[in-house]
Amino acid sequence: MTTITIDDTGHLEIPQDIREQLGINTPQPLNLEVRNGCIVLKPLRTELSLHRDGTALILETPALGSLDTLIDDLREERIVDQTHL
Repeated sequence: MTTITIDDTGHLEIPQDIREQLGINTPQPLNLEVRNGCIVLKPLRTELSLHRDGTALILETPALGSLDTLIDDLREERIVDQTHL
């Protein structure tokens, strides 16, 4: 777990390694949600881009982060949900 500090103006800095794991670029809008007493930030997903490259059809999507990070996030959500049953 990473500890960060909110400054006097309410700003916080997400460490670069975490931004890279999640595919967050700056500046980028995020959705903020309060869930079970926790703050959840999610990158806003941009629209998909579809184009041709020769005979190939290319679908570009926003970065989802690493598989390990996604699995850890899902595991953490399940743990939090189970503790609030």
